Amino acid sequence: MTEHRLNIGDVVTSSRKAIYTCFGLGSCIGLFIQDRHAGLSGGAHIFLPGAEKMPSAGARFYSVTSALQEILRQLKLKGSTLEGLRAKVTGGANVLAVNRGTGARNTESVLAELVAHRIYVATADVGGIYSRTARFESETGLLTVRIPETNQYCIY
Repeated sequence: MTEHRLNIGDVVTSSRKAIYTCFGLGSCIGLFIQDRHAGLSGGAHIFLPGAEKMPSAGARFYSVTSALQEILRQLKLKGSTLEGLRAKVTGGANVLAVNRGTGARNTESVLAELVAHRIYVATADVGGIYSRTARFESETGLLTVRIPETNQYCIY
């Protein structure tokens, strides 16, 4: 099984059994997409809502729009028809009072993009005030979310 640790701006897809992990999801979003018919999956660690861009981003996919477009592009190249995709989303917290709602904007943006692309949202563990660590297993479709501050685990 292949393991992928997703840093901010990373997008990875796989045609093999894979585990995707995002650490420190505060206002960031961990997005995991599965094409169960084609045996494909993908993940992204998203930093910014909408189509916002970071200067000198290079090959990184910091925004919801660019990350989702890249996952869909890679899945299609690997044989997906992009029909019947399922998504699991986590993060989008307001961990700092000075955050100005970035987590909520990230959450709204990713959910709107998924709906616009007709991607079924199977799980959305979002919001709150604590950061999360997310682990998605493509073979089972299980998303494990851990909140380090409270040592709470949820499995979706």
